[in-house]
Amino acid sequence: MSRWLLIIMPLLILTACTGGNDRGLLPVTDAPQRVESKDVPPTGVILVMPGDTVYTIANRYQVTPKRIIVGNNLAPPYDLTGVTTLSVPKPRQHIIQQNETLESIAKRYKVTTEELISLNNLIEPYTLRKGMAIAIPRDLDFSSLDLPATDEVAVVPEQPVTGTASIPETSLKTTTVTYSEAAPAFTWPVNGQIIEPFGVTAKGVQNDGVNIAANEGADVRASHKGEVAFVGSGLKAFGNLVLVKHDDGWITAYAHLSEVTVQEGDFLDRGDILGKVGMTGRVDSPQLHFEIRKARNPVNPQDYLS
Repeated sequence: MSRWLLIIMPLLILTACTGGNDRGLLPVTDAPQRVESKDVPPTGVILVMPGDTVYTIANRYQVTPKRIIVGNNLAPPYDLTGVTTLSVPKPRQHIIQQNETLESIAKRYKVTTEELISLNNLIEPYTLRKGMAIAIPRDLDFSSLDLPATDEVAVVPEQPVTGTASIPETSLKTTTVTYSEAAPAFTWPVNGQIIEPFGVTAKGVQNDGVNIAANEGADVRASHKGEVAFVGSGLKAFGNLVLVKHDDGWITAYAHLSEVTVQEGDFLDRGDILGKVGMTGRVDSPQLHFEIRKARNPVNPQDYLS
């Protein structure tokens, strides 16, 4: 699976969008600021340092606090006193194919050969064998939201089916956004209404993008020209996800797609269709989760688009 699934997240990092009931598990107060991140070792086992909390570890290794709690069967109040090691999501792996080199793998996953060597403790002459598994750095890893299933069940009121789903009604203040051919740089990828803005939500959860309610099946367009870096559906929270890499370290993300019309490696112009609005992942109404990131860090799309 592409290392761009091994995105973003210093993340989120794309935090799961609204629509799931699993956030009530965690306390949401006094969360620390993000700290310098570290790559998760290939074993997925990390050392607990004096003074560590679930939050500091989540920040350091760029995973969600819940992933640590669930993965280690921690009980409230999640005190780590006496705990020496914890399991965190392992880095994604790449299985070496015939004639592959560190340089070709680094190019594919948009990382450096030095990062691959360091993470995998490779020793010169760095011989790669077919079938060998190597870890891919998780500097853009959305996998921290790929939470295991819980016993919680979301109860959704029954609604009459009248064909194609449309933008849901909401009591929240919404902002209408539209695609613009004339935008100087990035543009909104779809026409719709922002139903969950960037930042900390009312539930105390960080949203690293915006959720745009739109008609199911509506075209989702590339916000700016770039290369499709990842296409996949392995992250349960996001459903069908597309990541596009742009010049100068910019990345855009498009989640909950009902259909994807591009492949990894495709080059897109701004406005090219990359998929359709859907309800895949942990949402219960048609919407697009959209992110813009600069040098791994999420920014508020509303600060860049009008």
